[in-house]
Amino acid sequence: MLWAEVLADRSLKDLPYKIELDKWGNVIMSPASNRHGRLQSVLAALLEKLPRGRTLMECSVATPE
Repeated sequence: MLWAEVLADRSLKDLPYKIELDKWGNVIMSPASNRHGRLQSVLAALLEKLPRGRTLMECSVATPE
């Protein structure tokens, strides 16, 4: 499967968790734990207090594989 196919697949829209593709095109669905989400929000709140603090959580990463 390619990312274009993932984006076109209606069954994969608005999922309550993140999905990834492995190097063979398999969809991998692995939701983050509640602890992970809580730590993420605490760190984001602290970073936003900095003069130029900005955060971006759960962003996608393209790999050559």
